[in-house]
Amino acid sequence: MSEATMRYGRHGTSPRAARRRTHSLREGITVGLIGAALVMLWFFIVDLAAGAPLRTPALLGAALFDGARVEASPTARLVVGYTAVHLAGFVVMGLGVAGLFALAEREKRVLALIFMLGCCLAVVFLAMVYVLSQWLGQAMTPAIFLGGHVLGAGAMVGALAYFHGRLLRHMPEALDGE
Repeated sequence: MSEATMRYGRHGTSPRAARRRTHSLREGITVGLIGAALVMLWFFIVDLAAGAPLRTPALLGAALFDGARVEASPTARLVVGYTAVHLAGFVVMGLGVAGLFALAEREKRVLALIFMLGCCLAVVFLAMVYVLSQWLGQAMTPAIFLGGHVLGAGAMVGALAYFHGRLLRHMPEALDGE
């Protein structure tokens, strides 16, 4: 039996690795919730200004759950259901990014992968906004959807910069391949 197995058990998880994993999970959930909250706040402000509170989550919930392309009145099922999916999506994204940043803390070259993945996700997101706006037609303008998610993504990047500011200073070196 190896010393690591004797010391840390069958799974070989050191207390330090367990703390890193817990920190990464907490960071991912925090980053995801920050992004989701900012998008939801944006949707709420825009809907409130239009005199139709909760219109956007009801519309997106109707599109997601019922395949509806028209305005739906805000019901608890649509708003809460869409909000749960929205939160889960952002938390999953936050966990993925936090995991990549945890890996980048050990291997700086992963920063280049994070940058490329971010660019690819931005293109996929823009395509998704375009398809969604075409499918929903006049019910929702792409600017509202895009504006909210750009704010959310910016908040997530800001939170990650706060958590990993020292690491991000190595980004130019990582992009140069050093």
